[in-house]
Amino acid sequence: MTFSFSTLLPCTSFLVFAVLSSSVSVFATETISMPIHRRPNVAHRGASHLAPENTLLAYQIAISAGADGAECDIYVSADGVLFLSHDKSTKRTMGGEDRDITTLRFEELRRLDAGGWKGKQFAGEKVPTLDEFMKVLKGTTCHPVLEMKMEGIEAAVIETVRKHGMLDVSTIITFSQNSVKEVRRLEPNISVAFLYGENLKEGETAEDAAERLAVFLIDRAGDLGTNLLDLNHGILSKTLVEKLVAAGIHVWAWTVNDTDRMNTLLDWGVESITTDRPELLTEVLRIRAKNR
Repeated sequence: MTFSFSTLLPCTSFLVFAVLSSSVSVFATETISMPIHRRPNVAHRGASHLAPENTLLAYQIAISAGADGAECDIYVSADGVLFLSHDKSTKRTMGGEDRDITTLRFEELRRLDAGGWKGKQFAGEKVPTLDEFMKVLKGTTCHPVLEMKMEGIEAAVIETVRKHGMLDVSTIITFSQNSVKEVRRLEPNISVAFLYGENLKEGETAEDAAERLAVFLIDRAGDLGTNLLDLNHGILSKTLVEKLVAAGIHVWAWTVNDTDRMNTLLDWGVESITTDRPELLTEVLRIRAKNR
């Protein structure tokens, strides 16, 4: 891979090149004992455009829509039950009251309506457990992508995956660097990705940011012991994806609902796209396969 630093000041070019080259070299020589799954079409919180997010109905629709991965968000209740919710508050998706979900026992969460906010036809959908989510996916070609929303639940999540015999098909994702390290320590045979997203600087384009993001992300991946990054698609550019791939990193992206952007990311070498619209991405992938 040839690195271009034409946009950098001459006095800083050598320093940045040395840092990036060092990061690539160190990372490339490490052996990462971890499966990497090909999940081109990951349904974000299930088919969340069509059904209430993080409900079993949303995942059943995602499977029917052709998704080969289903992303869920995981918290633990006050009495130790792993369950699905994106928000830490009940306000948006569980009936309007503003309550901290981690302070509630699961039987209290189960009584809440997790579907009515999306439409009257979904009223009565229940908050599912992680165990129930795994049961819906087991035996299908749609595999778990498990986002841990809290630290301290790593062992319990891994144990649930083991219980269902799905270590080899599951991927854990998290914004917490501590959690990535803990998952790698506890179970080297499960795939784990570092989630990352940021707001670009004012006036900066993704292409402008490619050099500094490559340095940062390659360094983070090496430190965390993972060669899988799941990135906000807004920070991605052709240059950044090329640099990450050249360093031996597998690139996933979230959350994309536009077909043109889906095609662009796939053209760049992004391996997995998380979307609220898995039915759209299924069609994009079908057309691309037909036109090869």
